[in-house]
Amino acid sequence: MSLIKLSRLALFHNLSQIGSRCGVEKIGVVLKDNAYGHGLAEIAPLCAGYGVRFAVVRKLLEAEKIAPLFDEVLVLSDRVKKTASNISFAVNDIDLLPPEGANVHIKVDSGMHRNGVALSDLEGAIELLSANGVVIRAVFSHLRSADIISSEFFWQEKNFNHARNIALRTAERLSLESPKFHLYNSAGLFRAKDGAKYDYTRVGIAMYGYCDLTFPFESPELKPVLSLWADRVSKRHFEKGDRAGYAGVFRAEDDFNAGVYDVGYGDGFLRLNGGEGYEIPGGGKLLGRVSMDNVIVRSDQERICIMDDAKKFAGLRGTISYEVLARLNGDIPRVVI
Repeated sequence: MSLIKLSRLALFHNLSQIGSRCGVEKIGVVLKDNAYGHGLAEIAPLCAGYGVRFAVVRKLLEAEKIAPLFDEVLVLSDRVKKTASNISFAVNDIDLLPPEGANVHIKVDSGMHRNGVALSDLEGAIELLSANGVVIRAVFSHLRSADIISSEFFWQEKNFNHARNIALRTAERLSLESPKFHLYNSAGLFRAKDGAKYDYTRVGIAMYGYCDLTFPFESPELKPVLSLWADRVSKRHFEKGDRAGYAGVFRAEDDFNAGVYDVGYGDGFLRLNGGEGYEIPGGGKLLGRVSMDNVIVRSDQERICIMDDAKKFAGLRGTISYEVLARLNGDIPRVVI
């Protein structure tokens, strides 16, 4: 069967690179969407074992699964509830008032204009939440252009620092505990002069081995954590002129042996055409179109590595490593090596 291998050494190397910029105690590992396709159940314990104490997920169900491993888990996009004491929720819109006793991180719209409370509404939001017995643990925002050459990085950080001052001033006036603050994502962390400037740094893609900054910024030395493997389900002998796969887009130019392997776009693998020139790690070309459950490869090995670099793979279709990783089927077995 197809298999996903996760490298413990690569993950720890990446966390070391991240920790050197902000300190391990400030790392917030982003484990949403099945840990970017890597597997929540596999990655979360590794991060906790490394010493990370703060995690970020998308849904409450994810948070409940990993809450025993961390001091705090932040839920980014779910209905706010009063639940375990170490689970907090992002407040993306103050019109959706959280219940009394809920723990929240207020998201501020510092310029991305996707989610978050407007800067002009932040003071009133803090007043409303505290008056309704909601526990405000942090204030945060998200960068939209940290990985490219643009003044927007500085503009958004300036806006966030303004929000920080408003939050601190309002908390003091209302005799509330000062909230924590977090802004940097993976790109922001490695671009910032002081990566430890805020209380937490939310790192997602860098933890998994990818973070490409445009020139003149220096990208960190990271290692891909995930590799996708497949087992051979049948052997095939091709003679010159034989065609393979749907629409017969591949035509053999010589005689050779090949194998059919148990991975396809039903597993989240891209529906590539062998003519796009993708060669699997270690050699062996894809032949014809990728099917839902199978791919034909010019290889006679029992098991092959289909992909070990999501960035290289994504480049074939003009997409990004995030999409390649996140779309991998959650039913594929995952093993830590």
